Amino acid sequence: MNRILLLIVSAVAYAFAFPPFGWWPLALLSVGVLAGFLHKARPLHGLIAGFWWGMISFGTGLSWIYEIFGPFSILLWGLLAVFPAIFGGLVCLAQKHGVKSGWRLALFTALAWTGTEFIRCELMPLKFPWMNLGLALEPWPFVSLVGVYGLGFLSILALAGIIFQACRAWLIALVLVVIADAEWMALRDQVQIYRHVKVAAVQAEGAATETYIALANKAPAETQLILWPENTLPIDVRNVAKSELAQVQAFALQRKTLLVFGTQTRLAGPKWQNTALTIDGNTVLGEHGKNHTVHFFNDGEHGTTAQPVITPLGKIGTPICFDCDFQDLVRKMTLAGAEFFAVPSMDAAGWPARQHIQHSQLFRVRAAENQRSMVVAASSGVSQIIDTKGAAIQSLAPLKSGTISGSIERRNDLTFYTRTGWLTPWLALALLLIWTTWLLAFSKLKIGVVQG
Repeated sequence: MNRILLLIVSAVAYAFAFPPFGWWPLALLSVGVLAGFLHKARPLHGLIAGFWWGMISFGTGLSWIYEIFGPFSILLWGLLAVFPAIFGGLVCLAQKHGVKSGWRLALFTALAWTGTEFIRCELMPLKFPWMNLGLALEPWPFVSLVGVYGLGFLSILALAGIIFQACRAWLIALVLVVIADAEWMALRDQVQIYRHVKVAAVQAEGAATETYIALANKAPAETQLILWPENTLPIDVRNVAKSELAQVQAFALQRKTLLVFGTQTRLAGPKWQNTALTIDGNTVLGEHGKNHTVHFFNDGEHGTTAQPVITPLGKIGTPICFDCDFQDLVRKMTLAGAEFFAVPSMDAAGWPARQHIQHSQLFRVRAAENQRSMVVAASSGVSQIIDTKGAAIQSLAPLKSGTISGSIERRNDLTFYTRTGWLTPWLALALLLIWTTWLLAFSKLKIGVVQG
């Protein structure tokens, strides 16, 4: 009974590792308790323990979902809880089939956590990358080497090494860190940092164009790029509302600045695409169609490209909101030459402030993985100016209107993560599938030999 109570408390504690609290050591303690609970447990017990750990942790940390979806939220929490349940079942199954203790069990545990978490966050149809272990560990040591999922893998490997008394697990984690760190040191000499860019972001939702212009005019005169939120002008300004485009271009011309803002692009028939448009006072410099549209909402058709916009200020990545929740798009834009990012975003004013605060962390981790500065204009918060280490150097609290301004770096070097480290969760998942298949096949072979 005491073990079950400890598991419940640890699941609640996991939620407090994330914003707005950010008590990151609780994430390690919580997952450590779950791993310890699984030691020498039956697979069924592992499934049950993992499920309820997930149900409680997600239900606590993502309780704001209920205010948006009502009772349907219980099904969503249950779906997310399936993945820690699978993790628990796999770890116990491995022990049942001979992976009893030591470094092998620690390694399997780390692979099982990373593989199942990666499927939950990035691969299943209802992708949900919030509340993964690596995300809790802000300011994310080594994240520019192995990414947020790799950081989770190293953490679990170290935790499991302690729990299962596996010194070799610690050695493996240390070797991986040293190899990645050596690669990073080699790349550091290639860094080219250019002049800073003066940027500003406007935070407002559903306002008139004149309001966005008035808020933008609060930015310093030397501002070179102004960013407005997603869906600032929710109509095709190039083909349907050309007067709106002329108005904002006149503003950009008057301010002698680039302007990035959220709008729409009309496609065939009733179809449309959520678009980030980059303009100056005379021309449209480029656009980006949102690749990752939001589940359960009318968010347009998926975009298919991930290219930066070439401007007089350099190559600018302009992903839109949900695009930055996942690891692929920012990385692809960085590989394509993006030197910094201007991100229109929208978290509805009707959603709880805690949702806005939690979402803001995902932009910061994308900046840290690729070591690219970001300016984010969120409709009702949190708007941020983020440095290359993933720290918010300027921000505006949720559910307020206003303008923030600051200076960000342009750079064109590539982190180890951007080039190679992003493969870490894919490798973990592949090894997990191979190892699990081998365990099950070997077990059947042994049964056949005994029966024979």
